[in-house]
Amino acid sequence: MAKIVITQNNLLSSAEFKALLEQEETRSSPMDYIFRLMRELVTYEEKYDMPSDLFYARFMRGEMGDDLPFVKWAGRYELYLEARQEIESHLADMPVAV
Repeated sequence: MAKIVITQNNLLSSAEFKALLEQEETRSSPMDYIFRLMRELVTYEEKYDMPSDLFYARFMRGEMGDDLPFVKWAGRYELYLEARQEIESHLADMPVAV
C-alpha cells in the first residue's frame, strides 16, 4: 500500500490531497480497504481492551464521551460496516455456479 507523506516542505492544497486519496482508493481493492480498516480497529480494541461493536454501541449511547480517539474509532468502525455491507451486496449479486 502506498503512503502519502506530508511535511512542511510539501504541503498540499485540499484539492491535491483529495486527488491523491482518490488515486490511492482506486489502486487498492475493496478487500485491501477492509483489511486496512480491520487492522486499525484491532489497534483500538487492543489499546482500550474492548471489541469495536461493544465500543460503538456504548459510543452511540453517549457513554464513551467525545475524545478525539473515540470519534476516530467510531468513524473507522462506520467505514468498516459500510465496506463490509458493500462487499456482502456484491457477493449476493454474483451468479451462483451450479
